[in-house]
Amino acid sequence: MLLTVRHANLPSHAGQIAFPGGRIEPGETAEEAALREAWEEVALDPEIARPLGLLPALLSPHGYHVRPVLAWLPKRPLPVPNPAEVTEAFWAPLGELAATKAWSEWRENRGLRRKVWHFPWRGRDIWGLTANVLHELLRGLCAAAEVVDSDLRRSL
Repeated sequence: MLLTVRHANLPSHAGQIAFPGGRIEPGETAEEAALREAWEEVALDPEIARPLGLLPALLSPHGYHVRPVLAWLPKRPLPVPNPAEVTEAFWAPLGELAATKAWSEWRENRGLRRKVWHFPWRGRDIWGLTANVLHELLRGLCAAAEVVDSDLRRSL
């Protein structure tokens, strides 16, 4: 998983770990916005990313409607952080993230009560919207694996 650390001087979510991404501009699809934002934030060449689809929509802990885009990269390019937005970009193996002892808490912001997940990984706290997206992705993968496993058992 490609993750970033947001610049400490940003007006919102400063210093937090995030996926590359941002707002959809008028006329863009979610996939186009994801590729554009990944290019702007970490110089990820949009020609190598293969969008696989959209993950279920989420409401962020701050009330933003989010449509995560899942993409496949055939190789792991070296991300180049845009210093105006990102202080660090790094790769986190999905298997390691899945093996962490994730935990959740309830938080309230502007009258909205939301469950917020935390993934402690290599001394970092991946939390908030990023962790919520990660939790939903892992939950979906586990559900798909159970279906495959049950189909396999029936065929034996």
